[in-house]
Amino acid sequence: MAVAIGAAPASAQSPAPPALTVPRLSTAPAIDGTLGAEWTTAASVNLATDFTYRRPAEEPTTVRIAEDAGGLDIAFLAVQHEAVTAAQTTNAAGVQSDDYVGVYLWPQGTNGFSYGFFANPRGTRYQTSSENSAYTPQWSAVGRATADGYVVTMHIPFGIIRNGGSTRWRVQLVRNVVASGLIDVWAFSPNQSNPNDPAFAGIWSDVGPPQAVRSPARAQVYALGELTTPAYGGNTSRVGADVSLPVTPTASLVASFHPDFSNVDTDQQTIAPQAFAYQYTEVRPFFTQAAQAFNHNLASFNSPQFLYTPAIPTFREGYALEGTQGPFTFSGFDALSNGRTDQGQAFDYSAETTRASYTANLQHIAVDTTSGLHDVLDTITTGYQDQQLHLGVYANAAAEHGSLVTSPGDATALQVGLVYATSTTTGLLSYNHVGAEFDPVDSFVPQTDVTGYEAYFTKTLNYGSKALLRDIAYSLYANRYHDRYGIPDQAGASAQFNFDFRNLMTVHVYDAPSMVRVADGEYLPFYGNGVELGYRISTTTPTYVQYTGGPYFHGELGAWTYLTTLPVAPGIHLTLETDEDAYRTLFRTEPSGTQWLNRATLDWQINRDSAFDVGLRRIHGQTLPNAAILPTFAYVNASNVTLAYHFLTLRNEFYVVYGDPNSLSTTPAVFLKWVRYIGAPKGT
Repeated sequence: MAVAIGAAPASAQSPAPPALTVPRLSTAPAIDGTLGAEWTTAASVNLATDFTYRRPAEEPTTVRIAEDAGGLDIAFLAVQHEAVTAAQTTNAAGVQSDDYVGVYLWPQGTNGFSYGFFANPRGTRYQTSSENSAYTPQWSAVGRATADGYVVTMHIPFGIIRNGGSTRWRVQLVRNVVASGLIDVWAFSPNQSNPNDPAFAGIWSDVGPPQAVRSPARAQVYALGELTTPAYGGNTSRVGADVSLPVTPTASLVASFHPDFSNVDTDQQTIAPQAFAYQYTEVRPFFTQAAQAFNHNLASFNSPQFLYTPAIPTFREGYALEGTQGPFTFSGFDALSNGRTDQGQAFDYSAETTRASYTANLQHIAVDTTSGLHDVLDTITTGYQDQQLHLGVYANAAAEHGSLVTSPGDATALQVGLVYATSTTTGLLSYNHVGAEFDPVDSFVPQTDVTGYEAYFTKTLNYGSKALLRDIAYSLYANRYHDRYGIPDQAGASAQFNFDFRNLMTVHVYDAPSMVRVADGEYLPFYGNGVELGYRISTTTPTYVQYTGGPYFHGELGAWTYLTTLPVAPGIHLTLETDEDAYRTLFRTEPSGTQWLNRATLDWQINRDSAFDVGLRRIHGQTLPNAAILPTFAYVNASNVTLAYHFLTLRNEFYVVYGDPNSLSTTPAVFLKWVRYIGAPKGT
């Protein structure tokens, strides 16, 4: 860390951001991947800077910008002599694993909601927003190949953006090239650490309607039919609804009645060896909108996740208020189930300029049950960062109280630290404390009763898009922790070197010795030394082999992962994966064993709006011990088969699903689900 701080140069004052006035077209242009006569009066800019290598862009990207009465019209003309990567054909997150062009929008400047709209050379699209992690509005993108690259035209309706009445927006335009690792941008400052920092973005004036307009209300009503055997509850049907009612242009009331979570679409099962419990991704619609204001901080490294919504069980109904107002973001929710209530409130303040950024977050989370459980967590996180020096300080603190706490002084958590961050370098030094009784019901706490220090440093050396060795990235990490009696709790150090080559080959070499105090009080090793050889690992068709091993628990571990994704036909990909964890103990009273995970997934991207997936998975063998719970060394032999068809249009969404990809074994049930969207589109 000292090396990183000492090497930081005093940066020059940031240049003025680029700016333009968005012209209004009398006739909306055709969004068909071509540039007709109606585009001639559009503004024109170039993506002149390669953000990755900090130099002028190697190949031209011209962007035409205009608006019509209904929304923004943007056209990208990209020259590309490298091979074009465009495997994604269904609108989804995989677009950003291809070559893509995109626009980031901050309608209220550095405050308020942020948006991102991206399309690959095919015109397959994806979008993100800070207002909802399931943001899925309808907008248009069409791509066409040209003799020297491709063209993508976009139309983004004003109605899917909560602009709060602002007509002066912060904007960044980007283009990504997989083959060369380039990220070309419109707005660039030597001081910015990432391409999508709103403080360094460009400015568009006269954008959109001049008055603040409330977004339309949204009601998504669903009907679900389940066909299964009597052993699994028999055939059933149910109806429910999720509702979002705007109360200001940037705030909404959210409600969920009889919510359904049968459409879990991600296989999160894994046997990857690690010392602590696994975390899972939240997919429930109510929390994708209601929980966006929680867990904000400037920096956090291996600290508790104060609100961990997967810990909240299925609820009967939920209510929330969320939104922004100037530099403030807020959210409050109640999730009500039979005999249990989970509630939370969050209030954020953030301000950012080209010189400094400030952030502060207050949270209150409570769980009450009719059986007498009362658990309350109050947290505050704050931070300050100097954008010129790239230096920041932060502090995160939390206190739990209620029926689970017998000693309030042992139910607290604290993290303070220094951070240094540029586009190629990150350094962090932190002091962490988690009390022996700090384990809130709705939080994720990897380890209790720990106090100590962590240091982290990472650096990327970029040699150029045409060099055989495109870049080297290395990272160093060390920690030392003890419990409340001064006895060592955790200690480790790691070093990793990543080599990325021009032909998209990657080599990772890492050494990660670690000692952790386990549930029965022993102080045991959980090493993670190994190597990974990969090809196209950041694309939708990765292939890699990974080995991790070393001293582990009472013996030795050798873990292998083999994965490849093959394009078997246009729009069809087959993913094959085999994981093998071999644990060999040194204790005669403890069993040795091996566990395997075998997985095959067929993904048929039928068109932009629909996809069909088949998943086959088997986990069998002896489970691995970890530090979180006492090991049982149980033998698992479970297989899972899932099939899913998904179709989404502007007003209707359909699912036909067999099984559950998140279940360990096959759930012999067929789900038929129809969602009708009334008013605003999904996730807005």
